[in-house]
Amino acid sequence: MKSKIRLVSAIFLIIVVFIIGALLYINSKMHKGLSGNMVKFSNADIRIEKARYVETKDGKKEWELEADSAQYFKSDNLIIFDNVKVTFYSKGGMSYTIKGKQGRLRNDTKDIDISGDVTAASADGYQLKTDTLQYREAVKQISTRDKVVFTGPNMKIEGEGFLADMVTERAFVLANVRTVLKDVAM
Repeated sequence: MKSKIRLVSAIFLIIVVFIIGALLYINSKMHKGLSGNMVKFSNADIRIEKARYVETKDGKKEWELEADSAQYFKSDNLIIFDNVKVTFYSKGGMSYTIKGKQGRLRNDTKDIDISGDVTAASADGYQLKTDTLQYREAVKQISTRDKVVFTGPNMKIEGEGFLADMVTERAFVLANVRTVLKDVAM
């Protein structure tokens, strides 16, 4: 009798382990692009250490995100990141990297908000410093309403608000603009 109980218990345990494994596998496939070490944390549904997320379109990498950690909140369809770095790739071959202390990704729209000592840098030597930046996937634009300092070879621009269009690869400082040019012949 005891051997039958042990056998039934062992079979039951194997079935439970199999179901949990299948659910974890299905859950990981539903959240494509997000990789790292999964751990349950606080009120987040999933917590990942050393997270990496890649967004592709037609087989080409549009942007990739890396962070020290990520927390996924299923009910809000939201991922929150710590110490985040996002690299955008333009069709013209230019790359732009944004770093900040915190980040938020709306999983349904792919909109990204970055805050806390935000810096943005282009591969050709331009840099932006501000408090927050937002990326809106639908229009492929990066923007902020905060104060900005935009520097590049031989120039420094300070102002309020910033808009960068990833399609046209044009950037604008929007208000109260103050420009300093260095070593420029006029």
